[in-house]
Formats: sequence, structure tokens, C-alpha cells
Amino acid sequence: MSLIVLIGPAGACVPEVAAALSHDLGIPCAITDEVIEQIAATTPSDISLDKGEDTLRELEREVSLALLRDVTASSERILALGSGCLGNSLSDGCFLPVREALAELAQAGALVVWLTGDLTTLVKRTGLGGPRMAAVASPRKIFYNQLAAREPVYLSASTTSIDTSGLDLEAVVSRVTAVVTAQ
Repeated sequence: MSLIVLIGPAGACVPEVAAALSHDLGIPCAITDEVIEQIAATTPSDISLDKGEDTLRELEREVSLALLRDVTASSERILALGSGCLGNSLSDGCFLPVREALAELAQAGALVVWLTGDLTTLVKRTGLGGPRMAAVASPRKIFYNQLAAREPVYLSASTTSIDTSGLDLEAVVSRVTAVVTAQ
């Protein structure tokens, strides 16, 4: 078995799938959002609200790069990179070292799985599908724009993709497990 790296947008169940795979396969996993929370003693969403998006992005970059540099392609480990850990676009130079480290691991045989989904599924899972107050900018529109900008990043970094649209966690884990065991 080789290193498994899960990537994808919010709502694609990346951390949940990593935890379930870790349990099912009996190998350790690291989830960037959990590592960030341990380091900062607060949640990534609170960091974004209290200290700003730039502070969160800096932590995401540092943590994901450290995790990627701590493994080899043959490591029996699962990494779950948060939705912003590869940057907001391919031109996002601050995250280039993260994308390069991931590309090196993929080239050496690591499995990089992009969990994706249709907008309806992702919005529902993130809670953005419910009623909302009128605001200057629609959270769903912000999410859609972010999703569209990050899609080429996920595509270029992944060795395979799995559409999670309409699936429950068990079904997603089953599909990822099938890809892992086929490798």
C-alpha cells in the first residue's frame, strides 16, 4: 500500500473519509484541520473569523507542507488536506511549494484522490443550502466561485477522482477503498 492523500472542496467529506479509511485499513491518518486546531487551540473557521483569512491560509500552507514533507510515497499513511491547502488557483504562488511536494509524491507512486461533487450536494453538506439572511454577498455564490477557481488545482494535483454526489459517507468510503485496493 502507498501513501493516500485526499483532497477536495468543503462538503466532499475529505476528513470524514480519511478517518473512516484509517479505521478500516488500520493505518494512521493526519487531517490538516485537526492539526491546525491543535496548533492554534481553536478551529480553522474561528481563525478565519478572528484573525482573518490570510492567517488561516498561512497555517494551512505550513501544516500541509509539513505533513507532505514528513512522508514518502511508500508511507502507509492517509493525509486529508483541507479545501484550501493547495491554494485558491494555479496562479496562487504562495501554495506552489505545497503543490510541488504533492506532485513529487504522486509521481513517486502516492495515490492522490480528489473527492468532488455536484454543487447541490456540496452546498447541502456544508450547510449553505438553508435559509439565510440577506447579505452583501451570497455565501453560496462565494462558495461556487471558490469551487470553480479551485477545480483546476484539484484536477492537476490528483491521480484519480471520485464523485461523491448524492452518496452517503459509507458509499464514498467504499468507492475510495475500491480504488486503494485496486492499486
